[in-house]
Amino acid sequence: MDVFAIYVLKGLLLPPAGNLLLFALAWGLRRRRRLALMLAAMAGLTLFAAASPWMATLLARGLETAPAFPLAERPLPPVGAIVVPGTGRYTSAPEYGGVDTVSPRTLERLRYAARVHRATGWPIATVGGAPLDDETPEGVLMAVVLEQDFGVPVRWIEQTSRNTAENARNARRLLDVDSILLVTQAMDMPRARRMFEAAGFTVVPGPLGFLNRAGPSEFNVFDYFPDAGALALSRIALHEYLGLAWYRLRY
Repeated sequence: MDVFAIYVLKGLLLPPAGNLLLFALAWGLRRRRRLALMLAAMAGLTLFAAASPWMATLLARGLETAPAFPLAERPLPPVGAIVVPGTGRYTSAPEYGGVDTVSPRTLERLRYAARVHRATGWPIATVGGAPLDDETPEGVLMAVVLEQDFGVPVRWIEQTSRNTAENARNARRLLDVDSILLVTQAMDMPRARRMFEAAGFTVVPGPLGFLNRAGPSEFNVFDYFPDAGALALSRIALHEYLGLAWYRLRY
C-alpha cells in the first residue's frame, strides 16, 4: 500500500472523520431504525469521549510507558548519537518568508534534542524524507532549524525515508554508532523504539511531551467536557495504537 493511500485511510478511520462516516452510515440505514440509532449513538458517544481530556489521558497512559530520560543524573548511559525522526512540516510559513519549516511537534523534538546535545555533546542525526513528494525532506528542514535557530550542529541528515520503519532502516545504514538516544513524543515512543531496535540499534528512550502526568484522583469536572485540543491528542494516541497494530502485521 503506497504512502498516499495510507494517509487517506488514516484520515477516514480516525476521529472525527470516522465518527462522521458512522453518522452517514446510520443515515443511510435509517429505514432499519434500531440499527441506525445504535450506529448514531456509537458515533456520538465515541466522539464525545475522544474529545474529553480524561479519555485522551487514559489513551496516552497505555503508550507513555518509557520514563523521561534522566539528563541530570551521572553517569549517563553510553550513547553514540541523538536521533530525531521528523513528524510533519509547516508548509509555506509566511513568517519565514513563505518556505516550509518543521511542524510544532517536530519543533518540540528539536528543542529537547538541542538541550541534550548541549548537556552531553552527543552528535545529532535528523531523520525524515518527503513522504508526499514535498520539495524539501524533513531531515533537511530539521537540520536547518537546529543549526540556524538553536545554534546546534547536525552530523547526519537522512532525507529519503517515508515512515518510521524507513526512518530506522535508513538511519542504521547512515550512522556508524550502535547506541542511540531516540527523541520523540512519549506516545510515539513504543512504535518508534520497536522499529529502531529491529533495525539493529540499542535504543535509549528520550521521550517528551508527556500527556499522562496526573493520577486518576486528579481529574476534575472540566476534564469530562469535550475540548478540541483533547480530540487532537486522542487522535494522535489512536493513530499510535493503529500504527502499532499495522507495524506488527507489516514489519
